[in-house]
Amino acid sequence: MKLLICDDDISTIDVIQSQLDYKELGISTIFRAYNGQMAKDIIEKEGPELVLCDIDMPMGNGIEVMKYAYEKDRDIEFSFLTCYESFEYAQTAIQYGVTSYLTKPLDLEEVKICIQKMVANVRKKELTEGKQPQNRYDSLMSSILRQASDGVLGTNKEIMDAGLRANGMDFGADSTWRMVFTCADMTDAIRKTWNKDLLLYTISLLHDEALLDYVGTAHTVINSDDRFLWCQCFIPGEMKDKELQERCEKLIGFSDRYMSLVPVALISEPFRFYETGNVVCRLYDEMRKIRYFSGKIFFMNEEIKVDDLDPIRLNENQLLWYLKKRDESGYSEYISSRIESLNDTPENLDRFRKELVNVFITYFRDNGMSSNIIFMDPSIMSLDEKATSSRKGLMNYAMSLFRIQQDKLREYVDSEDIIARAKKYIDENYRENIDRNDVAAVTFVTPNYLSKLFKNNMNMNLREYINQLRVEEAKRLLLSTSMSVSEIASNVGYYNISYFSTVFHKLVGVSPFDWRNQKGKEDETE
Repeated sequence: MKLLICDDDISTIDVIQSQLDYKELGISTIFRAYNGQMAKDIIEKEGPELVLCDIDMPMGNGIEVMKYAYEKDRDIEFSFLTCYESFEYAQTAIQYGVTSYLTKPLDLEEVKICIQKMVANVRKKELTEGKQPQNRYDSLMSSILRQASDGVLGTNKEIMDAGLRANGMDFGADSTWRMVFTCADMTDAIRKTWNKDLLLYTISLLHDEALLDYVGTAHTVINSDDRFLWCQCFIPGEMKDKELQERCEKLIGFSDRYMSLVPVALISEPFRFYETGNVVCRLYDEMRKIRYFSGKIFFMNEEIKVDDLDPIRLNENQLLWYLKKRDESGYSEYISSRIESLNDTPENLDRFRKELVNVFITYFRDNGMSSNIIFMDPSIMSLDEKATSSRKGLMNYAMSLFRIQQDKLREYVDSEDIIARAKKYIDENYRENIDRNDVAAVTFVTPNYLSKLFKNNMNMNLREYINQLRVEEAKRLLLSTSMSVSEIASNVGYYNISYFSTVFHKLVGVSPFDWRNQKGKEDETE
């Protein structure tokens, strides 16, 4: 999907383009325009599906650009960025079906939500208007397979046949299929900051491509809990065992290399489509026994032995209690007893490591903190590599996790300390192009948690605080120097004088030009 960003302020486009993850949002190409005519030319030549447009631009404002696209019969999702809270503009925008109307100064989270809405609207149109048959096919096929997997379609061949025909499917209830059922522990992927929604989408694409050479998400049904991904890939026909095994090896290799996921694969025997519900139940029962055999491939027609796999079953609630109470001796005793009972194999040691890591991720998530403050620690990263080499290596890793977690907690968990660190960073860097993600990174909490904490403690959000500091510094420079307003705007962190003037007027009540003139006259009077 293609996005056009139009604004005569280049820095605004730079910020929007650099601060958002467009691949995650489903954007493949970004075009830039700095005036109305340039925007019209790009719409004519490139045909973007999405336009994020400033209203006040030279050579044709945003309303004119939208009218141009409308007159050219271009079906484009428009959203406006503007310094003007004008009812007339908003009324015209609504008349043409604009998605969002965002007033500057911009909140990047609102921009992200705006783009997500526009993308969703385009995809909805594609499905209903038939612009992309593959998308419609993927959606329909995936829905049919999920219903069959969940048992909604039942097991009656005649009824199922009628339902498949009604939906235009080119196969019947008696058609032959095989299924590759995979399960992957997401602990390491999440620890390495994968977004879960993007993870689900990517692994679905990977299953279809690796197992069927299909580019899309039609044949894979995905379910997940807080820790595991469960994927069912439906394979039409009777693909041979050897080829299925080779394709599963390819899938596991790609997942490990690019996503930090190492799934276990379970391959069904051939079955009739009307038997899907029963087959899925049997596969789930077996997968629960083997889900910790990361990277292994099993066939349902073979005896699956799990004798070598120790039942670890770490008590998460007990471990969370030790962390909360900072009980190092209780934690150490419990971990030591569980490690000593392990069958000393790399697979079991790795299972234990992942279960333990998952507890720490849960703890940090529940407390609104980023787990990166512990897992990105150099000493932990080094010990992580040795954790599966021996019981001793695993014990060292477990105790280091506890101690570093406690150190970080003492240093950062107090809300007053978080606010103090946030304010210190902002006070020192407000002249730079900073946002809440930058501040969250140095306070080691999640951006959402920081925003909530800052608002509760300061009675203003982060952006308001930054603007307040910038305006106060601008007032000082307006009085004490002969710098131009444009130079002062740049000096305090604004690269668009119009934007600076809007923020200044909002906080002070007059423009920076008028404020300087008023203060100068007051001084002359005195």
